[in-house]
This record gives sequence, structure tokens and C-alpha cells, in this order.
Amino acid sequence: MTSPRAVIFDLGGTLVHWSDWETGADGKWAASYDHLVTQFSDRKWPSRDAYVNAMRDAERDHWRRVDTEHWSGPPTGLVREGFDRLGMPVSGAELLGAMDGYAKAIAGWSTVDPEAVTVLKLLRERGYRLGLLSNTWWAADWHNADLAAHGLASLLDVIVYTSDLPHSKPHRTVFAEVARRLDVETDECVMIGDRMVDDVSGALEAGMRAVWRKNLSGFPSSIAVPTAEIEKLSELPDLLQKWGGP
Repeated sequence: MTSPRAVIFDLGGTLVHWSDWETGADGKWAASYDHLVTQFSDRKWPSRDAYVNAMRDAERDHWRRVDTEHWSGPPTGLVREGFDRLGMPVSGAELLGAMDGYAKAIAGWSTVDPEAVTVLKLLRERGYRLGLLSNTWWAADWHNADLAAHGLASLLDVIVYTSDLPHSKPHRTVFAEVARRLDVETDECVMIGDRMVDDVSGALEAGMRAVWRKNLSGFPSSIAVPTAEIEKLSELPDLLQKWGGP
């Protein structure tokens, strides 16, 4: 096989973690609501609970389409869908107000994996091209702020969010796109992620090696057999060397 020249990381569950992803989500949307109604206090808004429920339903529908259609869409689409569920037409300014409130609420939500910075620095020193490929509906700026705060942004050569693409992982085109931006062939790439379907099966289908970061919620499945499995990011450099990498 071709020696690896590039390593592509998943974001959530691989480089960073959200310990209360599900339980904390309602509070983030509640903060979005509070920001919105304060900024546009002259308009009659639904209750906070109704707003939170509508946005959470829109969010769940987004991820259902990701799972079933490998579709993707921008944050404006999801938030507007939430307002549609409330039967409320909103102006562009009001839409942005809701998004601004959500962005402020999620700032600093994630925690960086304790080995991420060390491993990324080592791989850069060895000459690998490094990329990130994340399934997300969030705006790139929201994620990039966290990456910068965690000291990760400067260590990545290419950052790709599916909110800027027409498809999501495991659609093979998103893997081809990140390889193109890294200026390498797909068979020179190694993808590492925590999800057996999104990360592993998609990378394999695109012609990449795929490393599954073992975890209890990564949906292990017979749909794919990873090229390798690791439990910690620090296992990755030695694994790459076994495959002929620097």
C-alpha cells in the first residue's frame, strides 16, 4: 500500500469532546432565545420552551437527514426550519440574532483531548499534512474559535466542515474534497475518527486507510472493518510508521 502522507482527524469525539452534548443542548438554545428576545423586544415571541423544542426538533431532523441521506446544510437553514416549526416568519436580522445567541452560548463548550496538541505537533514535525473533517451544522467561525482557543487551529493545514458542503460523512465526496485541499491522493490519507459509519466506512469507500478511535458510543458495526483501532491518540504516530510513514 501507499505510504501515508496525510492524516485527517474527525473533530468531536476525536480531537475535542462535549461531555454533556445531549443534556446541555436545551440550555444552549434557551440562551439563544434570551439573546433574541432581548435584542428584538418589540416583537411578540413564543415561550422559551416552545422555541427550544422547535430548534431541537429541527436539529434532530437535520441529523436524521445526515444519517439517511448523507445530506448537509448551513446553520441558517436549520435555524430557519426551527422558526418555520413555530409558524413564525423572521427577518434576516432576527435570524442572525438567534444564531448569535447560540454562538455565544456554545463558546468554550468543548474540551480538548489531552493528547491532541502533542500528537499534532509530532506529526507536523515528521512532515505529515494534517486535516480536519467534521460533520456539523454549526458555522465554521464557531468551531474555529474553539480550535484557536485550544491551540489546534495553527497545527492543521486544512479544516473542512460539512456545513459548507452539500454532503456529509460518510459520502465519499467529502473525503475526496479534504484530500484535494491537502494536495494528496486519497490512498495517501489516513482518516481517524470515533464513528464506525461516518468516519471509518466513508474513508474506506473513498480509498483511504481508516483508524477507529475505540469508544462506547461510536456505533461499532459490521458495516465496516477499520484498517486499525486505537484507544488513545498517542498510539497514532507509531501506527503510521508501521505503514511506512515518517
